[in-house]
Amino acid sequence: MVPGMASRIVLFVAVAASTVAVALGQPPVGPDYSYVPGTKLGPENWAKLSPKYGACNGGAPVRKQSPIDIVTKNAVSRPDLESLNRTYVASDATLINNGKEISMMFTGKGKVGSVSIGGKSFSLKKLQWRTPSEHTINGKRHPLEVQLVHESDAGTGELAIIAILYKVGAPDSFYFQLKRELAELAGDRCNYGVEDASSPMGLVHLRSLQKRTGSYFRYMGSLTAPPCTENVYWNVLGKVRQMTKEQLDMLLAPLPPAARQNARPVQPLNGRVVTFYNPPNSTISFQM
Repeated sequence: MVPGMASRIVLFVAVAASTVAVALGQPPVGPDYSYVPGTKLGPENWAKLSPKYGACNGGAPVRKQSPIDIVTKNAVSRPDLESLNRTYVASDATLINNGKEISMMFTGKGKVGSVSIGGKSFSLKKLQWRTPSEHTINGKRHPLEVQLVHESDAGTGELAIIAILYKVGAPDSFYFQLKRELAELAGDRCNYGVEDASSPMGLVHLRSLQKRTGSYFRYMGSLTAPPCTENVYWNVLGKVRQMTKEQLDMLLAPLPPAARQNARPVQPLNGRVVTFYNPPNSTISFQM
């Protein structure tokens, strides 16, 4: 082994483990933060809160931060990319409210499902919701974005996130399963920052989340909360889904008023290329 390589490998594994821990719902090792712009803990000040949050300085030219504004006319067509075929099985899950976001963690022992990204296999570990959407398309935000967080099966700490944008319209059957637990979370008077509120759901059916994906945008980015760790494979679906205003309000109700807008501002592209996969007979909701 090359001298010094062992220490670098240990460091990489430690950083990778930290990245996965934060993304999969464990609290960051660092100070509190907020999504409220113009405040001491707000997004523009994350990088100042701790050296561990240094990557959150998205304005630095070397940074590859998320979310971004996807300008469809600038996306590079890549018909050679893989389809995001997924098979998710019904799994035990728990809804968690940490005072900043609502997330769903899978608590069963079996594998929930996986997706192949760049020839690598990633397993579904978590769902998290952002209101309004973090990613914008041609400068437009949507009311909601759900992010399906997948972890590398190779143990490298790499993450792949599939983002689905929503508009208000017809009901989405997936959210019928969350109604009771979201109501429980809304009634919980938790001391956020000290503890999280949680509501076990039992078996959750995920089939509706694996509908034929079709088109999507891909780019390399980061986590959208401190420590803003980079090298995350982002895949933003090209088809916008619908949910009712009641379902949207149901997801917002458990959060403190200041956290009901928990989307990080868009970050500079800094020379990154956004690619676009659009197979035959797929539906895309945007003008290309």
